[in-house]
Amino acid sequence: MRGGAVAVVATALARPLSSLALNASGGAGRKALLWGLLAAPFLTPVILVGYAWFNFSLSLVHHPAWNEAFYALLLVFKLAPVAVLVMCFAPTHLTREAIHCRRLARGGGGLRDGLMFFIHGPALKSFVAGALVFFFAFGEFDMARLMNVDTWTAKLFDAQAGGLPIVESLRLVALPLAVEAALLLATMLLLFAGKGAPHLGGEKPRPLGPFGRGLCGLYLVAAVAVVTAIPLVIVLRGTLAGFSAIRFETLRDDVLTSVLYAAAGAAGAFGLSAWFTRRTAKSVWSKGRFVAAFLMSVPGLLGGLVLGLLLLGLFQVRPLLALRDTPVPVVLALMLLFLAFAMVLRALMDRARGAEGLHSAKMLLRAPERELRRSGAGLVWEMRTRTLLLVAALLFFWAYFEVAASSLLAPVGHTPVFVQLYNQMHYGRTAALSSMVCIVMIVPVIAAALVTAAGRAWVGWSGHG
Repeated sequence: MRGGAVAVVATALARPLSSLALNASGGAGRKALLWGLLAAPFLTPVILVGYAWFNFSLSLVHHPAWNEAFYALLLVFKLAPVAVLVMCFAPTHLTREAIHCRRLARGGGGLRDGLMFFIHGPALKSFVAGALVFFFAFGEFDMARLMNVDTWTAKLFDAQAGGLPIVESLRLVALPLAVEAALLLATMLLLFAGKGAPHLGGEKPRPLGPFGRGLCGLYLVAAVAVVTAIPLVIVLRGTLAGFSAIRFETLRDDVLTSVLYAAAGAAGAFGLSAWFTRRTAKSVWSKGRFVAAFLMSVPGLLGGLVLGLLLLGLFQVRPLLALRDTPVPVVLALMLLFLAFAMVLRALMDRARGAEGLHSAKMLLRAPERELRRSGAGLVWEMRTRTLLLVAALLFFWAYFEVAASSLLAPVGHTPVFVQLYNQMHYGRTAALSSMVCIVMIVPVIAAALVTAAGRAWVGWSGHG
């Protein structure tokens, strides 16, 4: 119920926010600032938010309804950017004139005609946006646990900690998993069904009036303040005093372990999603690929906790026991955990970019004139490479901050850094802990900046080759 409500509210907010983003005026700096404000709550790690609001949640221990309402508000603030991303980059393939004619016909054409208008029309964007938000909200565990919110994931964790067998854990999660699997199947069917449609160019939504822009501005300020700014201020307060207590050599090794696990898991999910969403002619093979993609996406819907328990039991079987104390289980978990999101994002990316325009840009790379090659390289960066790096960066962020699956499956002596920090967060805030949180949060930002710079350099080099 909570996940559905969060999805509905976040999707409703995404409509005016996407209009504000797509119709933003001013220079590149102003637009970058707007997109930064939109993305900041989502990119703020959930365990940082839960850690910052831990004491406030304890003050509401006698008011659980208010605590749950505040937790739901935090989820809306964090996940609304996901819906905005879909609204902005998923084209409708239908002009306003076509939609107007459809309305004048009052639904004429029957069920099949109505379904086709849904698949290629603006309603699909709302459906996909709501589905993505629901996937995130429904299986959320880390922040709920820190804020003492009674979710089904928290109940499952308590039962498992009490000695519940893995088989019983999977029985308890059967109904939630069935709901998510059905929603994922519907989302993938709709996305893949529209891949053969001609790209007519998504139209910008109607600009907001002064009142609408004002409300959106207030929302952005509130979301950034509650989810990002206030937690950062709380964590940074007294941070300098804690640096002297940090063992930097140990922290460096733990951070490197987290980076390697996250990079391997994100690369696996990214590569598989690219293969599964590759444009192919309608054939038995493409249908088989779709079925395989769906079946491989289902385990990730279990969430980090249940998926980790399932793989933990799987790697207790003798043929796989030799791999138990290796990085294989945790990397496999991270890959499966984010594969469904990777495929949805890649499918949206394929729909958003025009194949004809990208092909023309690639042709410019073969031109004899250097200026034409340089222009082609810039177009390829704008139309494909930058979006690919964005998807890869999101997968890396999610994998880097994952706690539940990593804590269950990481080999002895190579525990990811956020697992160790998460365990310490339950005992309250300290200066040393806050200092370590600040350090490890900077790492993925630096990694993303380096990869982006390398991508730009490679595109520029290919334009001179």
